[in-house]
Amino acid sequence: MDYQTENLILHFVTEDDLPEVARTWPSDRHPLSDEEAREAIAHMRDNYERNKKGRIYHLCLAVCRADDPGTIMGWCGLDGSRNRAEPEIFILLDEPYRGKGYGTLCVKELLRIAAEDYALSGVHGGCAKENVASARAMQKGGMVRYGAEENGDPLFRYRAPRE
Repeated sequence: MDYQTENLILHFVTEDDLPEVARTWPSDRHPLSDEEAREAIAHMRDNYERNKKGRIYHLCLAVCRADDPGTIMGWCGLDGSRNRAEPEIFILLDEPYRGKGYGTLCVKELLRIAAEDYALSGVHGGCAKENVASARAMQKGGMVRYGAEENGDPLFRYRAPRE
C-alpha cells in the first residue's frame, strides 16, 4: 500500500523499482549495482514487516511526484532505532527537487502516517543548524522546535493528538 496525497506518492519499494532504487538509493556511490539495489529493496521489505501499531522499526519510502510515479525523487521515513514509539523523521530529496515544498509535504504525510496508521505518540526530528530549509520544512509540516543539540543543531518534535 502506498500513501498518496494530491502532489506526492510515498511508495513502498518492490523489485519492480530496481532501476530507480539503483539510480537513487543513498550510498557512497551511485548508481548501485543491480545486486546492491536488490539487497536494499530486500532490507526495506524486511523492515516494512517489522513495523507494527505503536512501534516503528524503520519505515523507508520512496518519494515520487503524483504526476510522475515512476521516478524516485528522494527518500523519506521514520527511524525507530533510538525509540520505537517516537521515531525520528528523515527526508533525503535529490538536488533538483529541493526548495519546491516537497519536504514540507513529506513531513505532513509522515506525521499523519505516524499518528493515524501506526498510533504513535510522537515523532522527533533534527537537522544541521545550517540546513534552514529542513528546519523550515519540519516547522511548516507540523513539528515544533523544542531545543538544540550542544553544537546548536535544532531539535523538533511532533505530539500526536490524543483521542
